[in-house]
Amino acid sequence: MKKVNSTVPVIEGGQSKKSYIETLRAIATLAVVFLHINMTLVANYSANEIGVLNYVIFNDYYILVKWAVPCFIMISGALLLNPERHVGYCKIAKYIKRMAGVLLTFGVAYAFMELVFSEKSVSIGMVVRAFFNTLQGKSWSHMWYIYMLIGLYLITVPLRYIVERVSNQELEMIVLTLSIGVFLIPSINTILGISLENYMLISEYIVWYLLGYYLSVSERRMLKYAVPGAIVSAVIMVVAESVTLFHTAECFSLNHQTKNIFTLVFGASVFVIIKECCKGGNNDKLHKIRDIICLNSFAIYLIHPFWINLFFKVFKITPISFPIYIGIPVLFFVVFIMSLLSGAIVRKIPLIREIL
Repeated sequence: MKKVNSTVPVIEGGQSKKSYIETLRAIATLAVVFLHINMTLVANYSANEIGVLNYVIFNDYYILVKWAVPCFIMISGALLLNPERHVGYCKIAKYIKRMAGVLLTFGVAYAFMELVFSEKSVSIGMVVRAFFNTLQGKSWSHMWYIYMLIGLYLITVPLRYIVERVSNQELEMIVLTLSIGVFLIPSINTILGISLENYMLISEYIVWYLLGYYLSVSERRMLKYAVPGAIVSAVIMVVAESVTLFHTAECFSLNHQTKNIFTLVFGASVFVIIKECCKGGNNDKLHKIRDIICLNSFAIYLIHPFWINLFFKVFKITPISFPIYIGIPVLFFVVFIMSLLSGAIVRKIPLIREIL
């Protein structure tokens, strides 16, 4: 049986919690808000409608922060697959119940709002339709993460059974093998336009989940590889995106696929960089800010699209309402602050507090 890494700190109830995990969570929360500020227009309008240059800038900014959601999944893997943390079927049932509560509140509310936006009317029947739309995954797009989390929770106990019984080297080989099948081969097929046979039919999110745990317990010194890995993968994706857009006004398809080998390298590199850099000294003021963001991170994730939609659809204020170098940072700051404040308020509501 695998020996538990003695360097893993333990908090109340035997749960592992590391400073770098909290720092990564806070930075990823900021990155997700920035990502959606940039991609909301791109998802709804063509390059010709918002301008090719603006389209390129939005997509390039997206690429530079697209590691955020994979890092959230890796954080979950680092925590929930950790043998120091007791996670059995009873606890998993509580996690799933919590996510179901999120879907029945925020998911249904957003599905209802989308019906109101599209039909410009309000009726009781819309609530029922919103409920069934949510069951079918037809709420606001960012809610996909909740459905995905439920799936990860369902396989957490079997995955824990595996990782608790293999050595770190064996786990490394498992993650590497899965990464080749799930990320590398599909990326090669997309880039070269070929169809290499690949029977590795496993979700990329499982690979991120396992990778997060592996990187959290690995004692390898990977910073010297992570920094160039992040830079090279980001440059490749940005250049490919920019060149493709300027020539065809269409996105470079690989960049917008979830099974992207460059995103794998980018996300893993960011995880390692933050893990290694957080071994230095502490800054109390920065940690206080970080802790406030972390405390409200889930609420911020759920609520920030509401403010984006409010500004974009109701007030008609978007990043291109101003010069883009002003519009993007200003909207990001306003949306983040409003999401943080409203998230903190919503977390005080008794029933909602239980799921946030």
